[in-house]
Amino acid sequence: MERLGIKDPVIGEGMHGVIGGLSSLLVFPYKAYFKNEGGTRSELERTVKVYQMESFSWLWSRQARKLINESMGTFLSLQAAVKEAGPNNCKPLLVKKCREYRSMIQACVEDQGMPLEPSEDQEELLASGQLLYKMELILSLIEILFIDTKPGGLVMGQLVVWIRSHFTQCMDKKCEALESDHPHQHPAYWEAVYGSVLQGRMEDVRQMLANHPGSDTDPFLSMDELLRKMPVYQVYGGVSVAEFTVRWQHWQSECERRLQEGHFTTCHQLQMICKILCGDQQTINSLSDLMDTWYHLMVSTLLFTCPTVKLFRLHSAAQDAIAFTGGEQRLTPLDNVLLAAMEADSHQVIRECQQVLDNTWFTAHLTDLLCHTMGQKADQKFLTELRESLLLDYADVLVGHSSLWQIGIMYLDHCGPPGIAMSQVVLQRLPLTDDSYAHKIIQLASDRNFDIVVVGVCRVMGRRALSQGRLGSAIWWGVRSRDAAFTSHLAHQILHKYVAEGKFESSPLLDHLGPAMLLSDTLTFLGKYREFHMLYQDGNFQEAATLLVSLISSKLAPEYFWPVLLLDAFPLLKSEEPVISAEQTYELMYCLHNLHNHFSKRGRESLLESEAASFAFVEKEREIRRALSNNLARAIIHEGSVES
Repeated sequence: MERLGIKDPVIGEGMHGVIGGLSSLLVFPYKAYFKNEGGTRSELERTVKVYQMESFSWLWSRQARKLINESMGTFLSLQAAVKEAGPNNCKPLLVKKCREYRSMIQACVEDQGMPLEPSEDQEELLASGQLLYKMELILSLIEILFIDTKPGGLVMGQLVVWIRSHFTQCMDKKCEALESDHPHQHPAYWEAVYGSVLQGRMEDVRQMLANHPGSDTDPFLSMDELLRKMPVYQVYGGVSVAEFTVRWQHWQSECERRLQEGHFTTCHQLQMICKILCGDQQTINSLSDLMDTWYHLMVSTLLFTCPTVKLFRLHSAAQDAIAFTGGEQRLTPLDNVLLAAMEADSHQVIRECQQVLDNTWFTAHLTDLLCHTMGQKADQKFLTELRESLLLDYADVLVGHSSLWQIGIMYLDHCGPPGIAMSQVVLQRLPLTDDSYAHKIIQLASDRNFDIVVVGVCRVMGRRALSQGRLGSAIWWGVRSRDAAFTSHLAHQILHKYVAEGKFESSPLLDHLGPAMLLSDTLTFLGKYREFHMLYQDGNFQEAATLLVSLISSKLAPEYFWPVLLLDAFPLLKSEEPVISAEQTYELMYCLHNLHNHFSKRGRESLLESEAASFAFVEKEREIRRALSNNLARAIIHEGSVES
């Protein structure tokens, strides 16, 4: 535990651990003891601490966070575009998306030069830079060999560009030499020339040689001509492979002739360059110190020995280069990835990447690209299953992070049934810290038709709001959860509060319940009763009276609320023109009669839970009876005159 940074005197007795989240562990002492002054052991009489341990990943670093956020958009757009285009028509799209991933990685590498944050360590930053370099190196080779394949399987031009972009030491040496007062005397001058030749940078070589004092002599002019006339095959250049081969052989024969005729005997360095151009394996191998890796040596060798090499021959060429540089026993895990790619073994590439790269981001996105690239090939089913598995692993890491869990949910959408099941579990276990967080979870769950998650979140938030005394918020959550029992309980709470205080809690919300009021009888009554108040306030007394009587006759109102309804009817009974008909008056009388009987059987105080409402009704009961009688007489007379 000391290595984990936990310092507690009771740790020595052992620790228990329980799962505390999707990527965290809660640990606490197995049994808490401490040693007293006499050296004996006694139980610790204090609160024992519980420690939360979370998994650390490179994905939490500053550079990775940027990569995670930006790559999500590329990943989602790729899935949508492949679905629209079909599995066999998406090669240009895959090339584009692969290059987007590469540019994101390169941008993260450039961020390495920014000032360190207080929480960052120089060694960690260096390791992060090396990891990003490996990721981009592998992905760019995968693009060449699997995704952006050329007609006939010709790869030389792409491999040369790959080497140039990842091994730039010769360009650095060139700049150093040319910036000096006497470039040809600079220690790095000829190293820069040789390095440029080995990477096929013939224009740079000519520029370097033009800065030599002997550039106008015959040997230098002859070499400049050879460099200028060197054929370079272009896949879409309009020249067939056979025609290019004839041109190449003619040019290389010219190089051999001039070498044999002694054009460069006066300058040993030019002689070395000419031997490279002739494809002399011994000369190229002698410059292996200028080529950091076996794959650089392989590409430089093929450039001058087999410029029309095809993909299926790369593996044998790689084995030759590996044998010269020390054999397979000296191969690194990165070398194994590149070698598997040159063998066109996609499964082995993914397997080796999991050994090399300390994160799930790369393997998940790489497998996704390869899965779409393979189309309808024989191993498509295996790759599809592997893709879902690796995406699940990547999403599992993200959903355990407090600020990246939403991105993890987006990836789970593309992991088939296991991803859907995991999304539900994740959304159910997320902590509901506040209303905005809950709304965010509900939105994500609603978009995925996770009704059980929506109901669960709303229930939790509704009960929390109720415990905090926020009835309006609680009833909103209750309605959203479609929980009839809970919303009925909340409606009772609001009615009780109205009886006690004479005002509604969150009346705007009650005014716009709409069809939601049908969730429970009590909520229906509450919504309609609020509608009665609005009609009364607007002066629509006839409609208000009709609604009030219907609420009384429908028996929707709780018993404790009957006196309130009769008190509400009192001013309508006293109006100048009768707004309550004779039939409606009978209904009110019947209600008053039942209420009186309830008083007699149960006692007034047991029925009326609010003292204020009790006294108000008792004081006005006779007046209400009198008003009902008067209204009945007026209504009968009025209705009789209307009929006449």
